[in-house]
Amino acid sequence: MSVRAFSYRQQGFNLLELALVLVVLGGIVLVALQYRTQTLSQDDAVALGYHDQIAAALYRYAERHYRLPCADTSGNGLEGGSGGVCTPGTITHMVGGVPFLTLGMNEAQGFSEAVRQRYIYGVFRDTTSDTDLATLAERTGDTPGTSGYLSLDDLRFALRSLGTRAFDAARIHVTGDEQQGGAADCQANPVANLAFFVAYAGARDADGDGNSFDGVNKNFNWPSGGRLCVSGPLTGQGKQYDDATIAVGFAELLGYLTQ
Repeated sequence: MSVRAFSYRQQGFNLLELALVLVVLGGIVLVALQYRTQTLSQDDAVALGYHDQIAAALYRYAERHYRLPCADTSGNGLEGGSGGVCTPGTITHMVGGVPFLTLGMNEAQGFSEAVRQRYIYGVFRDTTSDTDLATLAERTGDTPGTSGYLSLDDLRFALRSLGTRAFDAARIHVTGDEQQGGAADCQANPVANLAFFVAYAGARDADGDGNSFDGVNKNFNWPSGGRLCVSGPLTGQGKQYDDATIAVGFAELLGYLTQ
């Protein structure tokens, strides 16, 4: 094709070419608007997707460290208080923020504080190290230097012991879900103690009370924690409730650790 012929054809668009340009431009605008919407809700999308990852990290931590971490009650990402101290055989730091740094989830510290505040973590603690799941303790009589000393067997022993223990309202527990678990009522229907739980507040304050957590979770406060009772995992979401709960019992954690 000659240069002259090429330049002649480039003098303007025909109707088909113009239509194609408009379609492409429309697609660009649509993508841009969609990206803007996703950007505005990015924190919420990340937070919801991170819920299961937190639970998975807690399972791995238990498997590797033979205990669970304390809750983060200072908001610095470390278990325990401001110094990252989790005192053995106490009932402190049972409920609070997720200890992201202790769990090795360092990227979470890059989230806005508003996102991190939407998670509350609870762990079963006790005044004796034999059943304090946040304490590394020798429970099976092994001597120092042997393979069983301070091992996974000790955490399994604690979980088996707790599995036969009577319900204790002074430790973390789950209530009903308004479905098969009965009423979501911490006083009238405490269902069972838990090894740990992770509650996510959802994207909005569904019940409009000024606290991002809804229903029986409404008294949770980050990072100090608040109450010991969490809503049942199957609680239906609706106009007044959009939280999500992962509640892990003693038998469930024990089953994972004995695979």
